[in-house]
Amino acid sequence: MTDKKRSKKYVRPKGKPTSRRTREGKSFIPMRLKFTVVLATTAVGVVLLAFLLIPVALRVVGDIHMRPGNVDKRLDAYMDEFADYVAENNVKSDDTVNVVRWTQRHRTVYLTVFNDQENAFGAAGGELWQDGNQPDMTPFFNEIMPDDGVTIDNNGTLYIVRFSDGLHKVALVDYSLATVADATIVVGILASAVVFFFIILIYYHAQTRAIVSLSRKVEAVSGGALDGDILNHRNDEIGLLSEDVDAMRNTILMRMEERERAWQANSDLLTSMTHDIRTPLTTLLGYMELLGTDNPNMTEEQKNYVRVCTQKAEQIKGLSDQLFLYFWALNRAETEGITKAEPFDAALLFEQLIGEYIPAMEVAGLSVHTDLSAIPANALARLDLDCLRRVTDNIFDNMTKYADRDHPVTITADVTDGRLTVRFTNAVGRLGDRPSGTRIGVRSCTSMMKLMGGSFDSYTDEDTYTAALSLPLGEE
Repeated sequence: MTDKKRSKKYVRPKGKPTSRRTREGKSFIPMRLKFTVVLATTAVGVVLLAFLLIPVALRVVGDIHMRPGNVDKRLDAYMDEFADYVAENNVKSDDTVNVVRWTQRHRTVYLTVFNDQENAFGAAGGELWQDGNQPDMTPFFNEIMPDDGVTIDNNGTLYIVRFSDGLHKVALVDYSLATVADATIVVGILASAVVFFFIILIYYHAQTRAIVSLSRKVEAVSGGALDGDILNHRNDEIGLLSEDVDAMRNTILMRMEERERAWQANSDLLTSMTHDIRTPLTTLLGYMELLGTDNPNMTEEQKNYVRVCTQKAEQIKGLSDQLFLYFWALNRAETEGITKAEPFDAALLFEQLIGEYIPAMEVAGLSVHTDLSAIPANALARLDLDCLRRVTDNIFDNMTKYADRDHPVTITADVTDGRLTVRFTNAVGRLGDRPSGTRIGVRSCTSMMKLMGGSFDSYTDEDTYTAALSLPLGEE
């Protein structure tokens, strides 16, 4: 109950609680505006980057794709395949159907079959180019070289192919650069989109991380950790929320300090009052005892008055003891917990503990019947012996005062689901001057049993009063 016992478990930071009204020197920027700026800036940056890099990529890919050596390799491969196709299908030099069918599978090649200088046809992409639709082939005829084939320009090559009706010249032109350029543009656009979403994802992750961090701090505060700093010094809604939560934390700390001071004042007042009350009561009870002895000069009425005064003084003393006990238990529950909990042999402990009270009960005219056989021999109860003694003191004190002397007090025990329950039962005496009671003793017993992980209950059934305490059991 002193300052040393009620040591602080928290430290409140100096200064007033912070709030959004004390954000001096900071400009507030909403998260929506921040996201809009990031989104717009990222979009513009990615578009500019795409406009700069895609042309460069087109030039590099075009240079690599259209190198003479690479073009020749592709055209040679196409011509080998076309020659095999002609041989397998007995294609004639004027068989436009089969030639067009072959170009359906190679849509980036323009193929021209030269029957002679006056008769030629071309095909590309599965379509026949003939008569008015046929492109001007004069450059090819002007460059016709010997039968072993010769390159016409960077994109075309002239070959000799054996058709079923003889040898004829075939020109192949590679125009796959357009397809490669289209693919390069598509890849560039997709890469730009990936960069855009990656930057947005990084921004989103940063905001989420700030929210998760604040959530963990709030969870720590709700769990009782009030000494941590919650402020994150942001200038948006998350920063405002952190300041509000920190202000709430500081308010809680101030309230706890106020409660601590009030509790200490009450504790000091209670200690002083109980001491000041007990001292004159002890003296008063001593004089009452002297007056209550056989005195031939006192009438029966006077003796009755002395007896009633003695009873009332004892009641006041008992109430002060219970009040002190209640505050002692409550104070210990909040500040110390079970600081002296030790394992005890349950059967042996309760036999010895109850045995200490039986002689005083018998002197008071009460008989006690005890049955603790249900407690296992190897059962251990982890408890604070000081707390348990205070509980049993309260129980036996009530029985001594209010139990009917014509009926025995019974004490029984049982074990259910690993918990020991000891019941104290007595018949209620018919005392006309019995006080109504403040139930402080019941509350103090409940608090002390809770300290030990147990429970306390009391109830009245007709003229029978029962107090039951319960504790968890373990084994050696």
